[in-house]
Amino acid sequence: MAKLNEWCKLARCEMIRKDLSINDVAEGVGMSRPYVSSILNGRVTSEPGVKRISSFLEIPDSAEPIR
Repeated sequence: MAKLNEWCKLARCEMIRKDLSINDVAEGVGMSRPYVSSILNGRVTSEPGVKRISSFLEIPDSAEPIR
């Protein structure tokens, strides 16, 4: 099983911090739940999807480690 990249980890942590489900994020960004789940789990690479999710969660859209 592949490890999550830094952006995926940051997004998941922010979802937990804000008490949001994948459904909440999907509704907030106007994407389907399965597609958002695929992006958050690193199965799908979508720069526009990452940007929309990042904007919604108020996190950087970079995959670089956050220090």
